[in-house]
Amino acid sequence: MTISILGSGNVAHHLVRAMIQNTIQVKQIYNRSLDKAAELGEANHIEYTDDIKKLQRADVFIIATADDAIEELSQQIPFPDAIVAHTSGTSSIERLKGNFKKGVIYPLQTFSKDRYVKYDEIPFFIEAENPEILKALKNLAKKITHRVYELNSEKRKEIHLAAVFVCNFVNYLYGIGKDLVEKEGLPFSVLQALILETAEKIKELNPYEAQTGPAVRGDEKTIAQHLELLNDMPRKKAIYELLTKSIQEKYT
Repeated sequence: MTISILGSGNVAHHLVRAMIQNTIQVKQIYNRSLDKAAELGEANHIEYTDDIKKLQRADVFIIATADDAIEELSQQIPFPDAIVAHTSGTSSIERLKGNFKKGVIYPLQTFSKDRYVKYDEIPFFIEAENPEILKALKNLAKKITHRVYELNSEKRKEIHLAAVFVCNFVNYLYGIGKDLVEKEGLPFSVLQALILETAEKIKELNPYEAQTGPAVRGDEKTIAQHLELLNDMPRKKAIYELLTKSIQEKYT
């Protein structure tokens, strides 16, 4: 099976690495920016182009771009026998427009180009317009990970929403913590043991069982002190108040 990747962002970089590690042939990289296509292609000895008309025939084309580009880009793929799959968590399979076999292959992970990831632990969610394509995409994903699930577009949106809460929002809260400790002349690293233990703990306890802190204890004195410290930081104060109220309502 030959694969071509359309896109050169974080997801594309990691898909290429995962496929190379698992002896899957990546035939070509496309990106509308030649420099970005070259960066990914040359690093992995893969042919690359910024001209969509120079796409070569492959078994599978994976569109790893921003959601807004999926429809327009897919319309330009001229191979009716190929499978074309996007990697979006929120876009429907219907966003793929063209005469080809349609599918989705969504890896549930946060990707940064310079970070190593254990690909065999990443859940991949697969969708396809018929059982034959579904089987082909599952077989492809199983060469990368042992965690492959079939999921339709509507349910995949719910998974993506959950991911935003546990990843993107949590990471933003890390940033607030970083601001607060650095304001006192301390490095962010003083919080890392706490962060790691919080993550490790939920392998054994569900998140509601693992909850600690002044909100769940009903410690109004500490909460008031925290709010006073945040008086000159209205956005952070509003986040603190909202989360505290949500935790209190959950545990009342």
